[in-house]
Amino acid sequence: MISRAFVRSTRLDRLPRRDDVDDRGVTVAFTARFVDELLSGAWDVLSPTFRRVFDLSLFRVGLLFQVLDWTALMVEPVAASTIDHSSRRRLLTFGGAFVALSVAVMGLAPSYAVLLVGFVLYGVGSGPLAHTADVVVVECFPGNAERAYSRSTFLDTLGALLGPAAIAVAGFTHVSWRVVLVAMAVVAALHARAASTARLPGPSRTRDGQSIAGAFLTGVRAAIAEPRLRRALVVLLAFDLFEAGFELEYIWLHDDVGLSEPQVALWAAAFQVVDLVALALLDRWLEDREPRRILRVAAATLIVLPAAWVAAPGVTGKIVVGIPLAFAWTFVWPLAKSSSLTAVPELAGATQAVSNTFALLPFAIGETVLASAIGIGPAMALTAGVAASAMVVLLRA
Repeated sequence: MISRAFVRSTRLDRLPRRDDVDDRGVTVAFTARFVDELLSGAWDVLSPTFRRVFDLSLFRVGLLFQVLDWTALMVEPVAASTIDHSSRRRLLTFGGAFVALSVAVMGLAPSYAVLLVGFVLYGVGSGPLAHTADVVVVECFPGNAERAYSRSTFLDTLGALLGPAAIAVAGFTHVSWRVVLVAMAVVAALHARAASTARLPGPSRTRDGQSIAGAFLTGVRAAIAEPRLRRALVVLLAFDLFEAGFELEYIWLHDDVGLSEPQVALWAAAFQVVDLVALALLDRWLEDREPRRILRVAAATLIVLPAAWVAAPGVTGKIVVGIPLAFAWTFVWPLAKSSSLTAVPELAGATQAVSNTFALLPFAIGETVLASAIGIGPAMALTAGVAASAMVVLLRA
């Protein structure tokens, strides 16, 4: 009953879908990234609390996030490649169970060492949960992959807003942060339980006697060899570079624009709302517009909007230019991501595996070096403009 209500409320019942997927399968796939964003949004904003409760240095706080990233880099490419030839139900259940366990460990952690274990566990589970869901979302609605993924991204963004909001409400009402994390762990565990009984699309390939490592290498080689898929992956890489250009955005808003710390937080929350509006508009546009054309136009506007945003006078100017910037930025991700996953559908898992390795590239460090040399604002404008230009060239090919 809950699954049916979800499908109706998100209007997914109006999109033709595969016969081998039930309402529970659709609900599980579309809420997987929501769960991931909800949980990660909560523990992300708790870093000052972790520092106070466990008496941590900045280095030890940073180590929490670094071990998560290192673990994810070891797990995610291989786990993503198995999507093409393994049970999606098993992968989603595994991922959901691990993120549930990890957040429960964080919420109950009596010491820093146990907290660190919680972050390691999250790095194990987040990829199988989120990346498997990406593939299932576009497979459920093969004729409407872009609309399906834009609605999934809307839910992700809502989760990214609700996670920090739950921690903020708990703080104002004097509810322990531990209670919030344990409650969120229960939500993730229920999602894993639902995934274990959902009817989902089966894998499109078999390993044919290969080991997991052998199948991983075979899938990656096949993905890289496909010209359409290779171009779609480079578009995603360019988008990663674009986003890296804004790595120091909040520091720039505080130091150069003059916003206070609470105002910076308010800015971030307000633009999450703008993102939600943009995704709702995108879904409507996709009813009668060609997705690739929307993607090209959005990428083209991103060549100039970041520079205009940096140059805009005062906070009011930043808001006026920032809104169309946020809209165009928000349009690119679901369209580029769904395009990559549908370029060669039987290699969607391998596509995820290749894109996961992009995190190895030191874009953030490079942006910091550039900002130190020419200033944060000019560095943002330059990096974003170059990355958006690359996307436009690739999309015209």
